[in-house]
Amino acid sequence: MPMDICDDEMVRVVLHMASDVANVGCIPIFVTTSPRVPSEGIEPHVDTETSFRANMSGPDNDEEVLPRTISLQQYYSPIHNNYDNIDDNGVTLQDVGATIFPITMSLEQRYSPYHNNDFRDNDDFNNETEGDNFQHEDECEDNTPVNNRGNRHIPSMVRSRRRIDPLTSLAPTLPSNMVAPSFVSSCDSDDISVGKLFAEKNELILQLRKVAFRDKFDFKIVRSTTTRFEAHCCSESCKWRIRATRSSNEQNVPWVVKRIDNVHTCHNEVLVDGRHQVRSRVVGHIIAEKYIQDKRIYTPNDIRADMQQEYGVQLTYQQAYRAREVGLEIVRGNPAESYNLLPKYSHVLTTTNEGTVTHLEQDGDGNFLYYFVALGSSIKGFMQYIRPVIAVDGTHLKGLYHGSMFMATCLDGNNQLYPLAIGIMDSENNDAWEWFMMKLHGVIGDRPELVIISDRCTAIRRAVLKVFHNATHGVCFYHVKGNIKSQFRMSKALWDEFEPAFINTAKAYGHEEFKRQLEGLWMIHSGAADYLENNVGTCNWARSQFEGRRYNILTTNIAESVNAFMREPRKFLVTHLVNHFRKTLQQWFYDRKIVAESMTTRLTTWADEIVTKRRTIAERMIVRPVSPHRFQVIGGGLKEGLVDLQKRTCSCRVFQLDQLVCAHAIAACLTHRVDFINLCSDFYTTESLAMAYAQPVEPVGDVADWEVPDEIQEMQVHPPVEAPPPGHRKELRITSASEDVDRRTVRCGRCHELGHNRKRCKNPIASTRS
Repeated sequence: MPMDICDDEMVRVVLHMASDVANVGCIPIFVTTSPRVPSEGIEPHVDTETSFRANMSGPDNDEEVLPRTISLQQYYSPIHNNYDNIDDNGVTLQDVGATIFPITMSLEQRYSPYHNNDFRDNDDFNNETEGDNFQHEDECEDNTPVNNRGNRHIPSMVRSRRRIDPLTSLAPTLPSNMVAPSFVSSCDSDDISVGKLFAEKNELILQLRKVAFRDKFDFKIVRSTTTRFEAHCCSESCKWRIRATRSSNEQNVPWVVKRIDNVHTCHNEVLVDGRHQVRSRVVGHIIAEKYIQDKRIYTPNDIRADMQQEYGVQLTYQQAYRAREVGLEIVRGNPAESYNLLPKYSHVLTTTNEGTVTHLEQDGDGNFLYYFVALGSSIKGFMQYIRPVIAVDGTHLKGLYHGSMFMATCLDGNNQLYPLAIGIMDSENNDAWEWFMMKLHGVIGDRPELVIISDRCTAIRRAVLKVFHNATHGVCFYHVKGNIKSQFRMSKALWDEFEPAFINTAKAYGHEEFKRQLEGLWMIHSGAADYLENNVGTCNWARSQFEGRRYNILTTNIAESVNAFMREPRKFLVTHLVNHFRKTLQQWFYDRKIVAESMTTRLTTWADEIVTKRRTIAERMIVRPVSPHRFQVIGGGLKEGLVDLQKRTCSCRVFQLDQLVCAHAIAACLTHRVDFINLCSDFYTTESLAMAYAQPVEPVGDVADWEVPDEIQEMQVHPPVEAPPPGHRKELRITSASEDVDRRTVRCGRCHELGHNRKRCKNPIASTRS
């Protein structure tokens, strides 16, 4: 690790390490010098003409002059034994301290500490490629090294011990046995200066394009080999140029910017509209940070507007779209690689979150089929503190490989969404739903009084009946309403009368009330009523006729709501999508636990409001006892009710179906001084709400920090077999005729009436002739 040499003890440690080359190896030492502040009347000890000699046996002071402030890299070879005298001015090791030589090190300075941007001709490596005919100005024709001053030949004895001098080379030459560290990836800033390191040449070119894009100039690559790169400004009269090299073409050997003339003399002769650097990849790297936040919506038109405003560049929509794809890939990764990351992510997820269940299904060739995940926090809360009603639904994914996402969602005691599990499928079909239900059954088992609600998808109903033998399947009445609207094509006036009547029929608690509402449907539209009663079956969509207890959950809106807040994440990569689901639950569990613990009522806020309204009605009711536990309750503007406090039932059926005390039961409790809060289900208490969110959802950490076993590390998961179609991916689905959407009203251009266009107009037009 880098360390600062700030006292004599550290100097001795470094010298001792450098003397043991066999075990320690070469140690680069970077020194930054600055003038010592002199006292009045005393000459400064170090000035601009002070020479600096380190690890040299001969005092050759007139060869090297140290500027006022410069970075210095010492020779990589072993430090010699003449440590007593640093230079011939009498500066000893005891004089080397933070006052004279403050040491500063950084990631870039570790191998390349030079920041002088002077364009020199004596900074190239001596081991260029064979096909490169470029010759150093500082070398003789026989490649004999020469000294800068007077072109004097360097003796072989001194040459073998020669260190890299900052005045004869602006960037270091790495020894043949020394490669760049693995952490060197690219430069840290947008600017490029001498000494910058790049792991690959493509990174250097990309950084150059970003700088050219920002500074509004263009460049051309004049030489590009395995060890050498040169680029000039496109204007022939401009002196801007850059050169980068590396010691060998071996892997992990970095590219070093050795010389750059960063001053343009072309005065923007190259037009902005014709710049070669306006590329989608360059723009994608510039806008990548916009997509760090998952909920950020940054469209191609937004990219075009920002590029025009900030850089004066006009992009086409196609360029902006491709730039958006590049930015998303930089932040979120490669779509195909995301599938391969699933086994590792699942291992870390189950390790950090106790009780979490994940399943990954592949075909015989290792291609992705299905993925299931249920967090341990959700499982534990559902099994004890959440009403046993699950709404399931599926939605399409919008990523490169499409697919479907299945959701299993519940409601907590405060009537808030409580996601239980999600599934990622290659497509929505019978096998996929059966597989999802099998994994869900493995998580929750055969819980008593379990109810599963879905739309009228036959695949879901078949899977529920096959897997959950003790559960009851119900149908969302909202989807049934949509089916009626699309199938019978009622007029607007007739539909406005039929719709509220159907909703009242579905929400009715009592059997008599349901029969009365159903008769009204027969009177409004007999065909639709017959469809509801005989085709769909009243036991599937009507609360009063349902065999189980649905509480107040009559639709799959809770699952649709989860799909709604996952609308943008459905465009994410598969692993990123699952992690977004985990992060959402992490925030929800934290916030809702705090809210639940801060509630002052025994019931949750939502349940307490309902009970408070019912109590207001109950205070106007008259109670007549029938037996010690049974009471007749009348008045309050409601139908007469017969309450049994011991069995927790009422003839209105609100008490037993919702598991919340009805107005009749509250009136009986008030009359006989019974605590009606205790008659409510424990699912609605604040204690249960807090316990449902008691176990926090833990993060998975950074990918680089994951500890994964070798057998999981070696698992390969390929994307789904079906290749993505060409062109842009569709993000908006086509709405069905049963959905209530704002459709465009067509107006005829001939007769100006609504409902048809000019081509289909059949209305007569009065003649304008006299």
